[in-house]
Amino acid sequence: MPTYKHDGARAMAIIAGVDGGGFKTETAVVDTSRKKLIGYGLSGPSNYHNIGLDRTVENILDSIVKAVLDAGIGLDDIDSICISLAALDTRFDREYVVERLETLGVGRKIVIEHDAHEALMAGGFGEPGISVIAGTGSIAYGWDGRNRYIAGDHGWLLGDQGSGFWIGFRAIRDAVKMLDGRMEKTLLADLVLKYFSVSDKEELSYTMYRRSFSVEEIAGLAPVVAEAARKGDRYAIEILVRAGYELGEATIAVAKKMSIDVINVYYTGGVFNIEYVERAFVNKLSSMREKVLRPHRLVYKPVLGSLVIAAKSIGLEVNWSEIEGLDLLRVKPISK
Repeated sequence: MPTYKHDGARAMAIIAGVDGGGFKTETAVVDTSRKKLIGYGLSGPSNYHNIGLDRTVENILDSIVKAVLDAGIGLDDIDSICISLAALDTRFDREYVVERLETLGVGRKIVIEHDAHEALMAGGFGEPGISVIAGTGSIAYGWDGRNRYIAGDHGWLLGDQGSGFWIGFRAIRDAVKMLDGRMEKTLLADLVLKYFSVSDKEELSYTMYRRSFSVEEIAGLAPVVAEAARKGDRYAIEILVRAGYELGEATIAVAKKMSIDVINVYYTGGVFNIEYVERAFVNKLSSMREKVLRPHRLVYKPVLGSLVIAAKSIGLEVNWSEIEGLDLLRVKPISK
């Protein structure tokens, strides 16, 4: 559940939103009295499971400070700020992270949220629905106006099916089988070797166990798998299609628990930029007969959702179509 500091409502306010993910952290600042996005800041990743809490806090603060400097204001000028993060999955995560973030001294009110709720707010501007995120990790998250439901999001070891890490790990395991002679050798094996700058399976194995690979580095193989698929590699295609189905299955599991029958599904994350994944995901959603699932790519970056949450936390209703400069937060069109 969200955590709040400081109560009150404002007719107009300066609000800030922070989106913390596996690859980057971005902050946007909006002056609602001027109806304008006035500041933006970008920093490194902020998934504390992957980089530790100290670096997470550093990157969040760095992103906020850059946005505030860009806006020409001070940290104390922010009336409400929402910090949305990946990995806030259990009460233990919230207790561990929230205490540190509440001491940052940014803004009059701080809201700490899960990035999946942020993504839903970026799509529906506060309306119920489902958000699906597939980047380094993956999650399907639903909110029906009262209750929250989650499928997936169990981390790289126990879950994250359909994520960049899941795709990359599957590719490595298939490549090893190919190099062993247990599977037909295809382009995928050569591209995996190239990605890790090794020449054969022995060097690959030696390198994998001698080096400490990050979750992000394994997830970075997803575009390599997509390259193999575009060139017709059937094993790469199989991995990507399965990823789409896994994400669809998680979405359907969430939808079954929700109290509404027509559900908007907003999906985002780099994995959905892979056509095979996106197509398989949408096809899987259409197979649900009990409810109507309406898939939509996010038009705006998830950080807009944090701005929506920050505004609502102080009782502020914003007509987001009137905010000047919001195009900066639009998701860039995918070239295919």
